[in-house]
Amino acid sequence: MRRLSLLFVFIAAFVYVKAADEEYLPSYIQPCDLQTPEFKECVRKQLVNSLPLFAKGIPEMGVPSIDPTELDNIDIDGSGLKLSFKKPKLHGLSHASLTELAVTIGELEEKFKLGLKMNLSLTGEYIADGKILILPIKGKGPSLIKVSNVDVEIISKLTHVKEGKGEYFKLATPNYKYEIESTTFDFKNLFEGNKQLAETTLKFANENWRQLMDDLAPPVIKQIVKTIVKAINKFFSKVTIQRLVKGYKSKA
Repeated sequence: MRRLSLLFVFIAAFVYVKAADEEYLPSYIQPCDLQTPEFKECVRKQLVNSLPLFAKGIPEMGVPSIDPTELDNIDIDGSGLKLSFKKPKLHGLSHASLTELAVTIGELEEKFKLGLKMNLSLTGEYIADGKILILPIKGKGPSLIKVSNVDVEIISKLTHVKEGKGEYFKLATPNYKYEIESTTFDFKNLFEGNKQLAETTLKFANENWRQLMDDLAPPVIKQIVKTIVKAINKFFSKVTIQRLVKGYKSKA
């Protein structure tokens, strides 16, 4: 009986060590086989299934939630308008839909291309002073900006990082482009609560939303791309290439 008990202890210890040696992957992410014709479709399917869950974070892997995303303060000073947003938060990345995916792995130059469509909202305390085209705007208080049908395309080199005995993917030198279909603004406490002036200014701002977004969109989109790339690279840093891609052979 004693020998049998010791045998069970040994087996349990072996299984535990084996499990500890295997890199963690969430159950909704399954490795794809590079050697099969279905590889690209498999990668696409995995991304479609995991995107909303990935955006909410993977605590076991140290991947933070990106919905909402806390952005850096935004300051615009140009074209006769000073507009600042303090402690802005971006909502909606977890509901993004995949519009394009191109991954080249195992070739001389590996690349990663990701296209997303999303509806986003930005909240934060604003301070505005100046003019939108010909109309004055002045105020300070809560704000809500809704941006509809934002298309973002990220193209990046897919490099390799070797750490210890492992080899990991990393997105490097990403480039991006974007398009926005429409935007609406809601600034509270404009003109110290003057309802008539506030309604006139907001109506004008929403009719001429591109004028504001020409200055506001670039820093926001830049931070969105930076956040997405950072989260992806955090995930890549926790799982070796061989664990993510079946049949992958190191170039070294």
